Amino acid sequence: MKQNLTKQHKGTIVFIHGNSSSSEIFKATTESDLIPYHKIAIDLLGHGNNQPEHLNQEEHFSIVAYKKDILKQLEHVEGDVLLVGNSLGGHIAIEIASQVTNLKGLVIFGTPPLKKPLNFDEGFLPVEELQTFFKEEPNQREIETTINAIVNNKEACTQIMSDFKKSNPLVRKAIATDAANGNFSNEYDYFIKTETPKYIISGYQDISINSDYLQKVT
Repeated sequence: MKQNLTKQHKGTIVFIHGNSSSSEIFKATTESDLIPYHKIAIDLLGHGNNQPEHLNQEEHFSIVAYKKDILKQLEHVEGDVLLVGNSLGGHIAIEIASQVTNLKGLVIFGTPPLKKPLNFDEGFLPVEELQTFFKEEPNQREIETTINAIVNNKEACTQIMSDFKKSNPLVRKAIATDAANGNFSNEYDYFIKTETPKYIISGYQDISINSDYLQKVT
């Protein structure tokens, strides 16, 4: 992931996708010539094309493992870095932000910065379908019902469903364990105190995030 920056580029945007998704979700953006940045979309461990055969334990897909892996990849990125994270990717971006010395800014969406103890009930709305993202082996009907319920752009459903099925089932088990054990940092505290430019994108059609909670963060 070595980057050779040219004068016309301002830095590198690093995109981090969500639970059971992949870097493909950012393809249209990373291939666009309209944004004067280098653009990298990362596949989290157990997602997309990042599926090493030797990683076959739940601990390999923990929040700690994700943070370590992404920070290692970012060591090869030159110049300023803008982290852009969706859902789980947004949580990871917040978690690693203080360790990225060349961080220029932070953008998250589908990601309420959580407090300690973890306040899921405050940051998220009670959407039953979201529980599918914490099931190791949901059935086909559960996957289809969930994606159709939470995705407004129906043209994207095929890609999202394909990514979900391709992801390692242990991914969802590990995330559920991390959530149950409170293994996330105090993201809320970092987000409101850091002087690094940061932005939260909130869609009015998002049925999963509590927009009132986001107002408290910003």
